[in-house]
Amino acid sequence: MKKAMLIISLIAVTIRILGQPADTVRDAMPERIPLWTMFLPGGSYFYQKQYVKGAVFSVLELGGLYLGMEYDQSLRDNSNSPYYNYPLAIGTMAFQTEKLTLVRNQLAIMKYRKPDFMYDDISDKDLYLAPFKPENFLTPITGGMVLLAGVFLGIEKHLETYPVSEVKKMYFLDRYIPRNSALPVFSAASLAMSWGAGVSEEYLFRNWLMPVLDYRYGPGKGLVFSSLTFGVLHFFNAFASEEPDYGAALLQVGEATIAGYFLGRSVQRRNYNIGPAVAAHMWYDAVLMIGSFLINPEDNFLGVSIQLGIR
Repeated sequence: MKKAMLIISLIAVTIRILGQPADTVRDAMPERIPLWTMFLPGGSYFYQKQYVKGAVFSVLELGGLYLGMEYDQSLRDNSNSPYYNYPLAIGTMAFQTEKLTLVRNQLAIMKYRKPDFMYDDISDKDLYLAPFKPENFLTPITGGMVLLAGVFLGIEKHLETYPVSEVKKMYFLDRYIPRNSALPVFSAASLAMSWGAGVSEEYLFRNWLMPVLDYRYGPGKGLVFSSLTFGVLHFFNAFASEEPDYGAALLQVGEATIAGYFLGRSVQRRNYNIGPAVAAHMWYDAVLMIGSFLINPEDNFLGVSIQLGIR
């Protein structure tokens, strides 16, 4: 949640950057979506009279918030991971994804004012489906990121204490449920969080922050500064835990910065086509999340507590 608030602040600051005078006068500037829509669940879609999208996202945002608050203590008591509150995480991801409409609006305004400004004017539909399109996931950047996730899982395999076959039950919300019923829930939660991270973070950092910095300071500095910002924001994940592991957080900052650099470079080389970066980000996270349970269920990414069967 703290990370989401920092991103919101970053959006507000950058809106000021985007609001500079036009270099040229063109036919009609896109209508500006009011800033207040950022604070209303589904607001950016409701304002544009896209009521179905607004309703879907408002349910996801408010539902995630409600479930996250309702079961926070139960989830906390049965987890050893800072990502234990996955309902709240999914709600936050839905919030970030929905508010991309506001960012898209600001980018369109900047493009109107600065015709030589470059970014990916990707539609909602293409953005949301980007991770599942072959032209995006059958790319070197996606393959490399998935391979990297596999390497991390291979290292994790050496720490395995119990194989997944010995897991009898898994804890969700407020109860243990049988493993075979729980695995689809775990996988769905992991995919939802991975999809939200891939879509929202790649749009924010590789299709918004980086292009703006590229335009103002050049591609080299834009790539480095946006990657560093992406990495540093991951440090705040540590504060989701009651006992923050600052060493692990710093390691995550380094990993995210490096990943951000390669994702950003891929976007720049593709003339700001972010589809492959979205796919790479999502499938990297998904492989890590789901693989963490299959490789070492006792220390899975979401920190879901398990019960073992009798050996």
